[in-house]
Amino acid sequence: MHDPFPFAPPEWLTHYVQPFADYFCLKTLPLHIHEVLFAFSLYYGINKIVSPAISSFFWPRRYNAFNARTKLNWDVHIVSFVQSTLICVLALWVMWNDDERNEMNYMGKVHGYTGASGLIQAFAGGYFLWDLMITLQNMHIFGPGMLAHAVSALFVFSLGFVSPLLPVSTTFGRRAC
Repeated sequence: MHDPFPFAPPEWLTHYVQPFADYFCLKTLPLHIHEVLFAFSLYYGINKIVSPAISSFFWPRRYNAFNARTKLNWDVHIVSFVQSTLICVLALWVMWNDDERNEMNYMGKVHGYTGASGLIQAFAGGYFLWDLMITLQNMHIFGPGMLAHAVSALFVFSLGFVSPLLPVSTTFGRRAC
């Protein structure tokens, strides 16, 4: 299935991220970098605008009485809830509608690639990029344990952009994809 995102990646952005993607063997990242950045912006907007506005509207006395640390924690959990719901809905939609994926064997479903699965990967990657940013900005609140979580989650989800069904090996300290 082709990537259902309504916009193609801008050529300048694809060109800009290509050396990074080549070095780390993230072959499908240039196809989805615009979606990663869109998702990052979406989660940032939910954190900074949507969550405070909705929380202040529905729970004005409670939310507005929170200290800054509790508000941050509350807003981060709202973003996490939206992200997990969005990813689950997208994944179910792809499972039901991606004919290319449906024709794959179990190895293809685990290690394969379709444009629609790349979209899900991009939205998850955008979330974990946002999570890393929030954690770095608020290290005094979240601490090194959350930083380790943010880095490792971004790393693990970035592995989805590695060339499908191709092993990654190293030769004499140089990466070969």
